[in-house]
Amino acid sequence: MTEIPRLSAGCDSEELCSALSDYGCCVVEGAVGEGLMDAVANEMAPFVEDTPRGDTDFAGAGTRRTGLVVGRSPTFRSHLARHPIILTAGDHTLGHAPTWSLSFAHYFELFSGEADQLLHRDTWKYGAPPFPYEVDLNALWAVTEFTVENGATRVVPGSQAWDDDRRPEPGEDVAAVMPKGSVLLYTGLLFHGGGANVGDDVRLAVNAQHTVGWLNQTECLLLEFPPHVVADWDDDLIRFIGYQRAGPALGHWRNAEDPFIAIEEYREAHT
Repeated sequence: MTEIPRLSAGCDSEELCSALSDYGCCVVEGAVGEGLMDAVANEMAPFVEDTPRGDTDFAGAGTRRTGLVVGRSPTFRSHLARHPIILTAGDHTLGHAPTWSLSFAHYFELFSGEADQLLHRDTWKYGAPPFPYEVDLNALWAVTEFTVENGATRVVPGSQAWDDDRRPEPGEDVAAVMPKGSVLLYTGLLFHGGGANVGDDVRLAVNAQHTVGWLNQTECLLLEFPPHVVADWDDDLIRFIGYQRAGPALGHWRNAEDPFIAIEEYREAHT
């Protein structure tokens, strides 16, 4: 499989889910308007200068990853975090678990001169043998256009079905070229990596990762967003960052209560 499925913003759920099942990835072109991408960039701009660039070969000295996007960008929070495309893809890929949630959201800047990143699987972050099913579903929102020259993310379509000891051969990866406002979806078992930016422009993106509820989130979102910070957010978004049980007997708070009660108690005490 050498091509990335390319869908339109109006694609139906069957088309989207089939692409993820068969290829482990797809691009949805023009998923949101370019104005929303400009708004995200403007909202994140005050925070990027305090963020260090990567300090390892894998992290990349030409890459800067700024966190707390769900808190710092109202546009991401309102329009992207629970976009219908994300919910459909997540329910299809992670719906085998009782719950799934946002794991982290980072604002990525890929600067001119950055080299190719090692092709990898995101499930390697767990430091354990791969699960026999998907536990991650990730989205890369194109805040600027993704081109071969500016380092469009490289993916290996179909590699989500490989044995873990197989590695991509030269020529098996494809650049996820896409217009501004598009989104690349890919599963945790899919081999992928950032491309080399040989152009003059900075490639901008928001990377939102999602995981089944019974696995630890990449970011400690409940620590970063305590009740007093999120109390006026949408209820579904609050649950989406982790204020929910992860299973029938998992993720309780206090006296075996649903964590969302902490939000309700805070609201009652401050109204």
